[in-house]
Amino acid sequence: MRMLALDSVNDMILLAEVAETGSFTRAGGRIGMPKSTVSQRIAQLEARLGLRLLNRSTRHVSLTGSGQVYLEYCRRVRTEVSAANMAMTNLKEQPVGTLKVTCPEVTASYFMPTFLHGFTTQFPRIAVELIATNRHLDIIRERVDFAFRVGTTTGQDLIVRRVSSIKRVLVAAPAYLAAGSPLREPTDLLHHRCLVHDAQPEWVFSSDDTPIVLRPPPAATSDSMGFLLQSCIAGGGVALLPAYVCQPSVAVGRLVELLPRWEIPPYEMMLIFPNLKNQSKAQAAFRDYVNTFDFSAFVVGR
Repeated sequence: MRMLALDSVNDMILLAEVAETGSFTRAGGRIGMPKSTVSQRIAQLEARLGLRLLNRSTRHVSLTGSGQVYLEYCRRVRTEVSAANMAMTNLKEQPVGTLKVTCPEVTASYFMPTFLHGFTTQFPRIAVELIATNRHLDIIRERVDFAFRVGTTTGQDLIVRRVSSIKRVLVAAPAYLAAGSPLREPTDLLHHRCLVHDAQPEWVFSSDDTPIVLRPPPAATSDSMGFLLQSCIAGGGVALLPAYVCQPSVAVGRLVELLPRWEIPPYEMMLIFPNLKNQSKAQAAFRDYVNTFDFSAFVVGR
């Protein structure tokens, strides 16, 4: 279908005004346009269509038969344009619409349900489309409003804000520990089965400001924290996991926290969004919600 040019749309709206007022002067007064410009624009519209739409006299303007047919379409266009403008006004003036948000799959499973429930309860006219993926989507190309990502991220036309530190803990199942060799120092990990996230091949421990950097031998490697957690619970080995993910299992004894005297550097959760002007009220509401949200679960792990 051939799309209408913007000038044609404007002229159709103008014709509807002329038809309803019966005057170039009164139509121009409604929309703030001189009579001469109104007359010229309607003449140009007639030339493009190859049809006369108006009968003109010194005192009155009336529709021709063709004009009567065309007027119905003009009114529809005017209604649709008015509705579109109202929708855009609503997006700017109140939190309404759909937001597209992406985050890692583990964040989607263990954090986002509570976070988004609070947001949509506060802003019931905003819908959220959540994309749970460990891939770093091109948020500009894929029209993503907000991305939660771990670690530093930069990019042209992107705003990056730190959300929270995320505590990490070393854990294993009691059955695995009972059958394995002692684990008292980080270097003992070299003799254990380790479950390693593919984005974190190095495990760093420090005590008295003395860091130890290890590349543990992986018994399994995955980009899924959920898989590593369940493998660890099943006795598959030792895993370095976000505390907020494994703390419930630690609390009931399914997992045991290891090397508690050693510090493990946290990683950072970042919020990333396009650097766009004239953002909607829905986008502003989401940013404000993030700014005031209590992310202590990430920091303390419960």
